[in-house]
Amino acid sequence: MYLLFVDESGTHGGSHAFVLGGVAIHERDARRLHRLLDSAVQRYITNPALNAEEFELHVSEMKNAKKPKQKSSKPQKVSNWAFISRTDRLALLEEAYEIIRDFQPSNPSLPMALFGVAVDRNFRSGLLPAAREAFAYEVLLNKFDVMLKRNRADNGGDDLGLVIHDRRVVAERDIQSWTREWRRAAGTVGQIRNLADVPLFADSKATRLIQVADLVSYAIWRHYSPDPPKNDYMEFLWDGFDKKLDQMCGMVHYTPSYGSGTCTCRSCSDRLTAEALKHI
Repeated sequence: MYLLFVDESGTHGGSHAFVLGGVAIHERDARRLHRLLDSAVQRYITNPALNAEEFELHVSEMKNAKKPKQKSSKPQKVSNWAFISRTDRLALLEEAYEIIRDFQPSNPSLPMALFGVAVDRNFRSGLLPAAREAFAYEVLLNKFDVMLKRNRADNGGDDLGLVIHDRRVVAERDIQSWTREWRRAAGTVGQIRNLADVPLFADSKATRLIQVADLVSYAIWRHYSPDPPKNDYMEFLWDGFDKKLDQMCGMVHYTPSYGSGTCTCRSCSDRLTAEALKHI
């Protein structure tokens, strides 16, 4: 079975885009990736009084963690990462992205694959936020479904997929309801035929693999921000997105700039190239 771990970014008001990021990994490889990330975290948590399992690989928290104010009469919620130097936090983040980039499956015919969907705020601007999110989820799950179908055709296997999403209480029922509908009949993208069940939800603190999904979704969200970062974590990830015959199909950017041909990101460039080849 393939497991697709999913997280989202850009749900706050005023965000430039809604983003879903995910990592699909075969069940035989999931524990090994978890252990690699655990080992990386443990190397940076040198204080024996601290438990490395309580340190979640959550990018925004790691980048922005601050120590508690000494003079404050109010209770303060302090991140565990505040007790680790910023230099070490950033070094660990880079190492985590390197682990994702360099991970090799135990069976080369069943590789790990990344998935991403970025829906710009001004794409189909008439859509309500819930409809925009539903569209992004449908695209992501269909891409995972297509990968499962392709693997079955190429390798003769019978693997189904299971989606495991970071806890999102306000949207969990909607996501499961949408998925049930897409399994019964085609939506705007297509019918989903290769999932074992509707998406399940788990606390990201409990598993490093949902934390990988956070690393992916954050990198996508920052890459498409109006003020892109100098150190772009997407450079670690581009080659890991699902491919068909070297054509990237696991990452898609929905923007009005695509139709005009003015978006030069790798995702849009690959889509334009694929469209052009259809007409040759």
